[in-house]
Amino acid sequence: MHNVFWTDAEEADLRELYPTVKNCELADALNERHGNGRNARSVGQHARQLGLRKADGYRHQVQRKFWNDERREWFVSFVPGHTEPEISAEHERIFGTPLTEGQIGGAKFAFGVRSGTTGGRFEKGHESWNKGKSWDEFMPAESQERCRTTCYAKGNMPHNALDKPIGFERVDQDGYTWVKVAERPSRQDCNDNWRPKHHLVWEEAHGEPVPEGANIIFANHDRGDFRPENIVAVPRSTWGVIVRCHLEYYDADSLAACMKIAELKRCIRAAEAACRKRD
Repeated sequence: MHNVFWTDAEEADLRELYPTVKNCELADALNERHGNGRNARSVGQHARQLGLRKADGYRHQVQRKFWNDERREWFVSFVPGHTEPEISAEHERIFGTPLTEGQIGGAKFAFGVRSGTTGGRFEKGHESWNKGKSWDEFMPAESQERCRTTCYAKGNMPHNALDKPIGFERVDQDGYTWVKVAERPSRQDCNDNWRPKHHLVWEEAHGEPVPEGANIIFANHDRGDFRPENIVAVPRSTWGVIVRCHLEYYDADSLAACMKIAELKRCIRAAEAACRKRD
């Protein structure tokens, strides 16, 4: 049984060596001198109880010692084209210990090398090992029963989607109202089954889709006022000038005036640019 008590002699050695020696090496040294069966964990715990800390630059010294010239040269030459598991396994084969993900990532950054692989994800064209097999071919009956309790049936809708039928409205954190227009997105990588309500109001009032390159603006700044006259389509180029020049508007009429001022400013800038080219 290991001795849990630290003698005065052990603590004296700990205070002297802890700042500059790795905990595992320090444990070996203490065991050789005092024979109390210390390990790296117990060394670290007792050092914290005594308020000891590693010396400044200790971690850098340890890293430099670990990544000697031989190990660094191997790493830089081997990493390109190999995944992290392959790098770790090869390091263990050559140097006797595997590398952690953190060690590999830190060394890649420090030495400026990249694997150029997919980072552990399935590569394009990869086929699953159980493709084309029935559950009976690779899964015990009891496992199949457990899986069936959590599998979605084809066409099944999650409960949080069933609670929100088409036409359901929600307000986001910025105060915009969104309307559910379809049960599912048209593609997996988008959420087009929800649309901003003010876009829908503008389209209904004008009988056409929102123009490409236009922002739909609340003329009186009230994002809950969906009167058609309060919702205006502003070209993004014009809207950029309004924002940049801090043109103020309060209703549809003042917004229309700001749009004319912004267009005038754009024309003046274009004319000035043409004059500079001629000069």
